[in-house]
Amino acid sequence: MNENLKIKTRYGTFNGFVDERGVKSWVGIPYAQPPVGKLRWQAPQPLQPSDKTFDAKKFGAAAIQIEEDPEWDSTQSEDCLTLNIWARGEKKNLPVMVFIYGGAFIGGYAHEPIYTGTDFVLSHDVIMITLNYRLNVFGFMNFAAVDSNFEDSGYLGTKDQLMALKWIHENIAAFGGNPDNITIFGESAGSVSCVFLSLLADAKGLFNKVIGQSGSVNIYNTPEKTAKLAEMFMDLSGAKTMGDLMKKSSAELKDAYAKLIDRRGVAALMDYLPTCDGKFLPLNPFKALKDGAARGIKILTGNTADEWRAFLLADENFLEMLRNDYANLSPILAINQDAPPPQEIYKAWLKDLPDTEENFVDFANNLDWRIGQELTTEYQSQFEDAYLYLFTEQAPDKNLRSCHALDLPYTFNVPYIEPNPAQNLVKAIQTSWVAFATTGNPDNELIPHWEKYSADNRQTMELN
Repeated sequence: MNENLKIKTRYGTFNGFVDERGVKSWVGIPYAQPPVGKLRWQAPQPLQPSDKTFDAKKFGAAAIQIEEDPEWDSTQSEDCLTLNIWARGEKKNLPVMVFIYGGAFIGGYAHEPIYTGTDFVLSHDVIMITLNYRLNVFGFMNFAAVDSNFEDSGYLGTKDQLMALKWIHENIAAFGGNPDNITIFGESAGSVSCVFLSLLADAKGLFNKVIGQSGSVNIYNTPEKTAKLAEMFMDLSGAKTMGDLMKKSSAELKDAYAKLIDRRGVAALMDYLPTCDGKFLPLNPFKALKDGAARGIKILTGNTADEWRAFLLADENFLEMLRNDYANLSPILAINQDAPPPQEIYKAWLKDLPDTEENFVDFANNLDWRIGQELTTEYQSQFEDAYLYLFTEQAPDKNLRSCHALDLPYTFNVPYIEPNPAQNLVKAIQTSWVAFATTGNPDNELIPHWEKYSADNRQTMELN
């Protein structure tokens, strides 16, 4: 069944394949020039037109990162700016769904088994795409204070995503997609990325709908914080100037980055959020959203009920750690330096409730995750249709409950945290996501009426 599929674009002809279930795949397609050599820590550069034929049967390399998965199955390289496309049948002008992976802007890659687009396109008439972008010190380390020639280094990964969307908008019709009906969606850092992209003037017209799963633009970094981190990195790498860093191999840079992760410990989780400097990304992205920067984009967003509990997978004492070091672990308190001390906010939130670990975690889930999604939906509802959900399905491990990323096996119908995702919930979520991507309204035969969200009604769809 490895029938060849040649698709011609202005950047070359891509030779894909059909799998045994009839899904057409074109993988490892470059969407920008490789960000290597002189292009390291520079904005992605567009490709030159080409009449060559490229083999599109093998996934591209993942961005450089410290892999945590013992079953890691990808090579890593600075040359990582590729995307993957899945389709089925011969229909043209289909809705396009572009997924951006999460991983705290430090890890993840577009062909992780949990993000496979095969099931989606087998079950629904859509084109599915995943893309790679630069991560950690290569994509989100802000060197602007070290050398002004690198002033956009604190959000290069976001610029990569934007470049991929430009490529998709320009070329997707050849693969059967409708360039005027593109939805971007993502989970965690991918969700944050989607909402950031919706604020950018440069992204206008490249997509018209966003599905954000567990993450919004109230999670970001300030130039002051990231300048300190860059200083630490220079110190650990033994470099005095950016010229010194440019001479280092990617293996040497990865080694210095690993040392920095060790030094920062669990705080490193928040270190590589995009830097909002007021040039490319607004100084206060949440305010920009409230003021209508994402006008013209419909949004469907939400989170899981027990987000923070996912971190128990890495450390069984995480909830204790969260409580003891909340000021440093909360992404919201990290950027709101003038907020009252966490204990004071928590006390006000408790009112008459007892002070228990359970209640503290509930408070942290609300402050760091849920309120951001609610306000995102509320702000956007002033300008466009907006929909909110709360995912409450429980993990088989009772400790994890409805934790961060538990929605992924139900989104892609792939085992992860939950080895056997309930098929009725998979179908309800996929059908709602596809209905929204197709029409801008998630109503479908399984969830016939999903009420729009507004500040007056706060209608929230519970998914379980």
